[in-house]
Amino acid sequence: MGIRHLHSFMERKVDGGLYTVKMQHEISNAKKSVEKPLVVIDLMAMFGVFCSDRRSLLCGSQFWVVEHTADSFFKRLTDAGAELVFFYDGTLQLNKYDTWINRQNDKYDRMIDVLDGINARMPLAVAADKFDRTLPNNTCIKLENVAKRHGELIVSTDLECDQALAIYATKRKALAVISHDTDFLIFEGGWQLWHANHIDVNKLITKAYGRQALLRTLGLQWRQMALWATLAGNDFFSYDELEPFLNDLGPHTQKFYKLAEYVRRLTMHNGKLDDDTVRSILGRVYKKRRVPTEAYEWFRQSYAFYQVDEPSEKKPDDPFAYLLQAGYSFTHSILTGVPFNVTLFFFDYRSSEFGNYYEIIEPIISRIGGILLYHHQHERQHITVVTKRNHHEPHSFGTVAATFPTAITPPPVMDLISTDGPVQASLLERKLQLWRWVCSDDLLDVEQFNTVPPAFMCTVLTLYRLRQCGAIRMFEADLLLLIAHQLSNGAFDPLQEPYPQKLISRAFRLGFLFQKVYSHMDRVAKALGLPQEYRPTTPYDGLRFHNMYRVWTSMKVEPHHIEPIAEWRFYQQTKST
Repeated sequence: MGIRHLHSFMERKVDGGLYTVKMQHEISNAKKSVEKPLVVIDLMAMFGVFCSDRRSLLCGSQFWVVEHTADSFFKRLTDAGAELVFFYDGTLQLNKYDTWINRQNDKYDRMIDVLDGINARMPLAVAADKFDRTLPNNTCIKLENVAKRHGELIVSTDLECDQALAIYATKRKALAVISHDTDFLIFEGGWQLWHANHIDVNKLITKAYGRQALLRTLGLQWRQMALWATLAGNDFFSYDELEPFLNDLGPHTQKFYKLAEYVRRLTMHNGKLDDDTVRSILGRVYKKRRVPTEAYEWFRQSYAFYQVDEPSEKKPDDPFAYLLQAGYSFTHSILTGVPFNVTLFFFDYRSSEFGNYYEIIEPIISRIGGILLYHHQHERQHITVVTKRNHHEPHSFGTVAATFPTAITPPPVMDLISTDGPVQASLLERKLQLWRWVCSDDLLDVEQFNTVPPAFMCTVLTLYRLRQCGAIRMFEADLLLLIAHQLSNGAFDPLQEPYPQKLISRAFRLGFLFQKVYSHMDRVAKALGLPQEYRPTTPYDGLRFHNMYRVWTSMKVEPHHIEPIAEWRFYQQTKST
């Protein structure tokens, strides 16, 4: 997430390091010289903006409310005259997996602390305040779908997302970049840097980083900033490796100034560093310590990351590149062997109450892998995953053997993703059958399942899988499906739904388990090329769910309570695995 301690340095030590920006005013001013000022948005950074209601987040979020807020915010920017382009993380670069795994392990520990607070019956408002800074954002919310309604969405695969965004913003002469990552202070470019975490979505104001102010404070030029950032510590060259060196330069409060002095003394040729200079720098960094064999690569990767010239080296030919262009990054990962990252969201591996999360979703991954690899079995018969399998083991790489369908032949991938109307129509029944098979063998030939409206099919399949694993009780499945129905027909106003005072521990964990398994079922539907009507926003409202859960646990659920969903309760007949 950038350079450690740099945000506080900008805030406290740099004159003009943070200043207030009225976004509409900046866009209007820019329109005097360009027809549509470009604002480039780091979409991952926006989750913090739209998950800022911590009480709602602890309830599992109100998906409709969050997406409506995001939709309104982006629309107001375009109405002001801006062109929006969004960047989203695609494939994680291999050299970043150690960092990613460490962050996921840390996130799990933080989630366990929250779970312990909920288990102790901590009031919702108290928990929201106590865990405000440590709560992970809800990335099950499909911000990318909202973004695509307001501008181009670019999924970065060949380069680090931040680097690809900076190159694009610089090349296109963007007005501003919106992010919370301090790495954007290092990239050269004439654009402003608007801080995502300070955005007021109602007033359209935020704080901006003074990029030129940082240069003046440090007495450096743009071509020196990549070296300064590399030696300050980032995702490539960790702060822990560099801390003894930085301490040796001077007091902690002076480290950024002293580091700038050191950088100014180094010789650079046309903004480049030759190998001898790099090795000399590493010798100084590791004075009286052994230089790790990886240190040279850490340094080079970090230094290259901050360059905004488009890389000259060509990537090897990718026969599946068309999948990325069509937006099928998951399918691309399966066919190319790129690891699939399986994340957790408030699942407590210490408890067996819901079973084992990995065992719930592993067959889903195995079967969609088998469908996508069916016509490529000579190339690969497994899926590489990175995940956490129990409480005691950290996140790690593993393989999932693909399960290939035998009673039904999947179409080739090109046909699955075809946008040709007649092809889509001719394959719809088979795609739905494959979707049911991914959920359970028992559903393969249950054509009556197709009577479930498309908008609720993913929900019913998710509930079927959870019932099959013994993770969810019948009334809980009914309640989740009923809320999905209520959301679709406007049976309640999410904006008027009250916050619960306390959360029931089981309901807290169940709400997150449902939406995570739903996201896997939704990913399968996308990979099968099913139309958007089968892949709606997760039909979940956390406030409504917790309020109704408390009521339903204190009464007998009668047939009239579930009458609207009675014909879709296929999960009644599940056979446990």
